[in-house]
Amino acid sequence: MSIQPRSRDTFIQLVIRRRSTRTGEPTVFLRAVPETAQKPTRAQLAARITLGEVSRNTKGRRGFTYDPETGKPLPGSAVAVKLAMKGEKYSTRRKTAKWERVLREYFRQQGIDVSIEELRKTLYTYLESK
Repeated sequence: MSIQPRSRDTFIQLVIRRRSTRTGEPTVFLRAVPETAQKPTRAQLAARITLGEVSRNTKGRRGFTYDPETGKPLPGSAVAVKLAMKGEKYSTRRKTAKWERVLREYFRQQGIDVSIEELRKTLYTYLESK
């Protein structure tokens, strides 16, 4: 359930956790809806589309199948989706190293616009020549 405040950019979500570890009563709290729920990244969109397509192909399967990894019984369609989605990667983005961020910020302060890729190539070329 989402409640929309006055600002159209921010959404608040009411979270109800029925199983509480400390007490038998449900836990209720408000939180901001994750930004990627409204504006997913390209990788998240690709994963969601693939999940939908794989799920559609398993529609109509009945009965339970044993999961090959855990040995626990699961619905047959769930096992088929799990096996089809296993090992899929949707993003090739990597985290920028701290030295790259520091150098880029330094160059930006000096008024030099340079990309991380250019910095990396230049540095590796310099190090290989030494």
